[in-house]
Amino acid sequence: MSNPLLDLLDAATEARIANPQLRPSVLASLRLAAGNGLLAAGRLVTLRHDGGVKEIIAHGQASISEEADSELVIQTRDRHEPIRTEQVVAWPLGKSKRVHAVLLLEGADDDVAHLLADLFLQWSVMTEFASIEKAELIEENFALREEVRAQVNEHNIVAVSGAFRRVLEQAHRVAASTATVLIHGETGTGKELIARIIHEHSRRANAPFITVNCGALSESLLESELFGHVKGAFTGAIADRKGRFEAAHTGTIFLDEIGEVSQGMQVRLLRVLQEMEIERVGDTKTRKLDVRVLAATNRVLEKEVEAGRFRADLYYRLNVVYLQIPPLRNRPEDIPHLVEHFLNTFAQRNARYIESVSREVMETLTSYAWPGNIRELENCLEKMVVMAPGKELTADLLPMAVVAFDPHQARDKDQGMASFEARLRQWMKMETHAALDRNATDLYEHVRAKWERYLFEAVLDSCANNKSKAAQYLGITRNTLAIRIKELSSEKREWLVE
Repeated sequence: MSNPLLDLLDAATEARIANPQLRPSVLASLRLAAGNGLLAAGRLVTLRHDGGVKEIIAHGQASISEEADSELVIQTRDRHEPIRTEQVVAWPLGKSKRVHAVLLLEGADDDVAHLLADLFLQWSVMTEFASIEKAELIEENFALREEVRAQVNEHNIVAVSGAFRRVLEQAHRVAASTATVLIHGETGTGKELIARIIHEHSRRANAPFITVNCGALSESLLESELFGHVKGAFTGAIADRKGRFEAAHTGTIFLDEIGEVSQGMQVRLLRVLQEMEIERVGDTKTRKLDVRVLAATNRVLEKEVEAGRFRADLYYRLNVVYLQIPPLRNRPEDIPHLVEHFLNTFAQRNARYIESVSREVMETLTSYAWPGNIRELENCLEKMVVMAPGKELTADLLPMAVVAFDPHQARDKDQGMASFEARLRQWMKMETHAALDRNATDLYEHVRAKWERYLFEAVLDSCANNKSKAAQYLGITRNTLAIRIKELSSEKREWLVE
């Protein structure tokens, strides 16, 4: 023998699964209950956080007026307990101080009222949580967009040199168009930053900006990453997955290190640029796209085309607008401003207070060739800020590669890395003259402390801070190494190895 309540519960659950939105699932449940003679009419009145009415979901003809209904909802909400009249029973849906909704039923017994009240409370709470979560995601998305915009904001871009300012002006001009842009520059010059500026100043600014490092993936992985795949396309493809091109629909895709892709992938990319459609791996269905393509490379693609490593037709498709970012060594006037920018950033991030940079440090930074460009300068400044013992960045904090650089040999193939002995002699002369000027009596210990520190840092890094192994490489005892580390730490700055 069937149980009407269980039948109602099963039917309401099926209705909820078919359409999990609150309104259709509540309406379906009220219709089912009324159709089985379990109630005459029903109304779910959902409430906002302030107690006001948000929505009324009703089925059947009410036997009391709207004013009486509203008064009954208010009384039930405030009392937090069911209220019964001759025609209606009102149930508060909620616990403690929060009432999510009020359920008004006519012609229903207590069992039916309990069942529907429990169901509708769960659904109301789930809907509210989903709404809150959606709002939080929207807010988080907005915050992330604002953060990205702040990162590429012109106030955060250091561009004193004419060469870099021209690149920025060109980026702004091309942003308004739909043209494909090829950005060329050495590693660390800020190619992605320029791409973001183009996107953020285009009509697609509120759409996705998707980046793909083409040089970091194998051909098979890159194909799946760019175009997506269908279930069963290869081992491990357990579900359909859309690629980066689909994710960038209506927005911009940035293909970094485009010069690294294989010949086979170049053919597929050419088809995408020509037809603006893709096929997922393992699928035969084509999908139309609306995507703007920005590409970047540190290679000279003209030479790659001549060598037969890069397709000429793809090169011409990408090279509609060409932007050349100058390396940092060609714009030394930007270095002091970049130093100030990174200094403020890393001092704030690491809760350090740095007042100044010594003249010797600034001269060294300005004359260095920076083969790693802005990224290398950024890493250098972060390390110096973290390791600084006081309020000034001094020469002993500079990395060895920067200290050993000889600007007079900058045209050599090694980019100015002179022999250790030549640079050491020059540095010794500088330290000696400085000691004579200040009438110092500790020149030996001063020089020894500086260079011993670099030696110990190099050895300990290679030994994963194992002092016993480091002492073995150095040819001294572990106790001697520990004593010298402690002396260096107390004399110059905090530099202890656990």
